[in-house]
Amino acid sequence: MGQHPRQLPPPLPRPGALVALVLLLAAPVAGPLQKSVGRADDLPPPTAAPAIGATTATTTATFKGTETCVRCHRSEQGEWTGPATTLHWREDAHSRAHLALAPTNERTAAIERVLGIEVRRTRACIACHSHAPAEPAVTAETPLLHAGISCETCHGAASAYLEPHAAKAWRFLPTEEKAAFGMHDLRSPAVKAANCADCHVGDIGSGRLVTHAMYAAGHPPLRAFEVEAFSAALGPHWRRIEAKPETVRAEAAAAGYRTEAAGPIDRSLIEGLGVLRQSVRLAADLAAVAERETPQVSWPELSLHDCLACHHELVLPSERPALGYRRHVPGRPTLPRWPLGLAGAALRSTGDPASVDDLLAPLLAEFDAVPFGSPRRVIIAAKGPLAGIDAAIARLAPGRAPSDEAGDRAAIEALAAAGATADDVDAARIVAAALLPALATSPAWGADERRAACDRIAAILGLDPAGMSPGSHRPAPTASPAIRTVRAAFVLPAPTSAR
Repeated sequence: MGQHPRQLPPPLPRPGALVALVLLLAAPVAGPLQKSVGRADDLPPPTAAPAIGATTATTTATFKGTETCVRCHRSEQGEWTGPATTLHWREDAHSRAHLALAPTNERTAAIERVLGIEVRRTRACIACHSHAPAEPAVTAETPLLHAGISCETCHGAASAYLEPHAAKAWRFLPTEEKAAFGMHDLRSPAVKAANCADCHVGDIGSGRLVTHAMYAAGHPPLRAFEVEAFSAALGPHWRRIEAKPETVRAEAAAAGYRTEAAGPIDRSLIEGLGVLRQSVRLAADLAAVAERETPQVSWPELSLHDCLACHHELVLPSERPALGYRRHVPGRPTLPRWPLGLAGAALRSTGDPASVDDLLAPLLAEFDAVPFGSPRRVIIAAKGPLAGIDAAIARLAPGRAPSDEAGDRAAIEALAAAGATADDVDAARIVAAALLPALATSPAWGADERRAACDRIAAILGLDPAGMSPGSHRPAPTASPAIRTVRAAFVLPAPTSAR
């Protein structure tokens, strides 16, 4: 579960373009699944240190199992952590994700019949719905223990950090040293976004991909998501430093310890860029799979593209021509549009004059040149956007001081501008999920103005005024609002301080 080089599945006999890739990922699980949160092109290679302060690595981290983690985290551990960790996790939808694979699930049974697979032995299903096969199994499910997404699924295989992380000296170690023990730095918004997006967007290296064939067989579409809002709605099973007792905050301040970007706006912006990065990365990786094959049976993989490019109402008059096509050639499916709004706001907040369309231009041009693009050219064209996204994340990563009201106001205005120019309702919802909590507490606007703006945006988009809940907790609105109505909702009054 450490940082592994990306490993693509081996080629299989070619049964036909429609199901070739889903069968590729549906190969029975024969060994540990590689997770690529720390990718070979993103982060340094893994090291496994035997003790705090060690500088060399000699072993590869292995899984210890959820029962080992719960043994300590179910009990009071003083001011730093306590039983809330497992109390929240046991109610988290992730810990119960394996229930979707149960043979009594009618939708699962239908998918199995259509695709000719057994989901509980299928790599692509297990990879997102359960813990890695290399992890010790939960021997018996209890109110505290579930067999779904585990502690180590997200935090990394624990053999190297299990004992060191219980020591007080662990608390203030630099992020890089903790990562050397195999622990994923989920306090980093960029790493957290990559971690979540492996399942919620897709990742070839770890076998996490919902293909178009799976959708056609009945798999629910992956919902657009905003990392911070989804985390909050599920009930965080951790406490940030600012939520811990004063004695803990004082220790952290004395040690110069900063856990993450300074505030929730920064986290949302960085994570928005991270989700877009995963979408671009997935396009390049799928193209690499296709480029290896002759003929290219797994290209195009339609799940890579914007669903509404094909699945939309054919009505006249239509808003589509009036809103324009974001420089795209009409009729050419492009990348999903829902990550673009938040990522665009993140770019704007860095002061970068380039828009998100400018950033993605080389890749989008390939999708416009021919339907779905050419795999070889997509691989090349993705390099520039990936580098540009990484650069933008690096500019935001240091964070800002919590008292930077001017910076918060600028970020809020960048989010509002992204919503006011959105051409996709899901993109607007993602922007709103980041905007509403920030706007609701910003001193730059009067209380009545803030409340009115939040209520207006939330009502039109069908959201809770405090943010956005995941699809598993809140159903999507039965009908999408008109995009012009959505845009108008994001027009904010001038800040009180600017009048």
